[in-house]
Amino acid sequence: MPDLVVSLLLILAGCALLYVGGDMLVSASTFIANRIGMSPIAIGATVVAIGTSAPEFSVSLDAALKGHSGISVGNVVGSNVCNIILVLGLCALLRPLTASRDVYRVDFPILIGVSALFTFMIRDALITRVEGVILTLGLVTYVVWNLRRAAVDDDISEFLSEEVAETLGGEGEKGYLYAGRALLSIAFLGIGAKWLVDGSLQALAPYELSEAAIGITVVALGTSVPEIGTSIIAAQKGHGDLAVGNAIGSSVFNLLGVLGVTGAIRALPANDVDVTDGAILIASSLAGLVLVARPSGIGRIQGGVLVATYLLYLANEIF
Repeated sequence: MPDLVVSLLLILAGCALLYVGGDMLVSASTFIANRIGMSPIAIGATVVAIGTSAPEFSVSLDAALKGHSGISVGNVVGSNVCNIILVLGLCALLRPLTASRDVYRVDFPILIGVSALFTFMIRDALITRVEGVILTLGLVTYVVWNLRRAAVDDDISEFLSEEVAETLGGEGEKGYLYAGRALLSIAFLGIGAKWLVDGSLQALAPYELSEAAIGITVVALGTSVPEIGTSIIAAQKGHGDLAVGNAIGSSVFNLLGVLGVTGAIRALPANDVDVTDGAILIASSLAGLVLVARPSGIGRIQGGVLVATYLLYLANEIF
């Protein structure tokens, strides 16, 4: 029992550090990018977007370097299912969720395509370094495309500018404090990743779960806390595009950036992740697309169904 308590405390502390570290990294990086002259659109499409995936990246990299590659890949799979099914479901329970046409005509199809690419790559239960490089190049392409898209779309540019302004706040602190915050955030992310991975392995050891299952369940939920919080706040304020866009963007960055960079550094064997998991990612994205494309969007009933579906998904992975 004492060991279980310690493990649970490690998990909770790890989640807290990942949340705080990710938030600090985004705000500090945004401030620094603003000071060196980057436009709000560029900051929103790069710094803020990449920063929100920092918890997933730190956990997946830490797990891969320790030889727990199943957790690395499982974390991305679980985080993406959580982003689309749980996050959108919770948002819809609080307030019916609607989004612009671009979300279901452009953003969701991109996520489905990236999920299909992942499914193809995982067919041999291995993300090779070459495949990691391909995914990383895909991330660069996605970021550049988003920048060009924002340049010609007033709604997107306005959205990115508002997001950056909100992140910057009043800019009341001095530059060196933001630099110190950036360094501290990296330490928080590193320690938080270690505690979350170690605590999850210890707590779930008696249940003899695979590393992939641990990554898909406890670890994925822990690293998805920032996305859950951000999307719920956006939904409560009536910003459906922000809530849905955050969930989709984070999922794309997880597959292309987290798996890509981690896989480029070290090949990721994942014997317990297969095309079935990829099919679940594709099905989740298709379900999100269909629901968001409805004239009335995602209502509370659909939101409840999504949350229940996610709970069943977790139960299936654990039991």
